[in-house]
Amino acid sequence: MKLTICSETVFTDRPLVERFAPIRELGVPGIELWGLPTENVAAVEQGLRSAGCRLELFCGNRNHSLIDPDERAGFLSELRQSMESAIRLGCSRLTILSDHVDNRGIPIPPARPLSGVEKADSIFEGLTQAALMAESENITLLLEPLNTKVDHPGYTLAHSNQAFTIVRQVGSPHLKVLYDVYHMQIMEGDLISTIEASLSDIGHIHVADVPGRHEPGTGEINYVNIARMLKTKEYDGFIGLECFPRDRSEAAIEAFRDVFQ
Repeated sequence: MKLTICSETVFTDRPLVERFAPIRELGVPGIELWGLPTENVAAVEQGLRSAGCRLELFCGNRNHSLIDPDERAGFLSELRQSMESAIRLGCSRLTILSDHVDNRGIPIPPARPLSGVEKADSIFEGLTQAALMAESENITLLLEPLNTKVDHPGYTLAHSNQAFTIVRQVGSPHLKVLYDVYHMQIMEGDLISTIEASLSDIGHIHVADVPGRHEPGTGEINYVNIARMLKTKEYDGFIGLECFPRDRSEAAIEAFRDVFQ
């Protein structure tokens, strides 16, 4: 398994690019970001180089939604910009959200009311076009369901079966699911069975514990059993820590490594 750390939530007393080095010093060279504004690309590039890290994932569309066909052109334009930044930084993976979200991760409603069918059709059509773009650049898009009970009320894609169905319908090797264990424990549970049944459609796994979104071992999720199952299945993909440390960032990263390395 390849380990990554979301740098947005650890060492938060430091500027973002200054978090890469301590993450690397703790034995994890893979970095994730939530977003990557165009004006920050040069600074991130320099920070990664200085720390000896690799950018493995960031979000491709925080400012335009998939659910609204009226935002399709904006979504594809934003995704194209994100791909250009990813190529520059040597990153081959982008998170895709169903909704346009604000800086707290709260969905911004479409300008006009949309039915469930309209949203589903728009997601499928948008991802079909996006997957063709991704294929041309050898980039993998990762569609992420999020919880609506605690963190993202109103988010459209709230269950893993929705995401897996869409990914299978599009049928592109450049579109997978980002399975976030924290979000899916809140929404549906049945973690190990779901992951086992759909592992070929999962392109990345995020971890944090419930409740609190702290590091593994602080809540109700049995991460030791999840890690054992992934090793038995010979999963060699990415596992990312996206948590808010209960105490020290160093301790959170060490707890993550203890389970998954």
